[in-house]
Amino acid sequence: MALLAMFAGLFELRSIARESRAMQVATWHIMVMSTVWTCFLGAMLLSISAGPDYLTAQVGAVSCAGVGFLLMAVGGWLGGRLVYEFGVAVKEPTKS
Repeated sequence: MALLAMFAGLFELRSIARESRAMQVATWHIMVMSTVWTCFLGAMLLSISAGPDYLTAQVGAVSCAGVGFLLMAVGGWLGGRLVYEFGVAVKEPTKS
């Protein structure tokens, strides 16, 4: 599901002016959320390929997941700024 969200975000990225503050926030959001995805992927890979050193792999998986969770909170805050502060991907209501 994260990959689908990434594609949707890249599609919306085209609507942001290049030199705007919103683009700076969007760039940070992309970098943080890509790191989150990598952390969770690493946690999953460590969990399923534990092998003989099971405890070390599990500690690594939990560490990766913990870092991913904390970074996801930061990325969510940045995404919230994009929507609520800059109005990215917000459809204007139609006038009747």
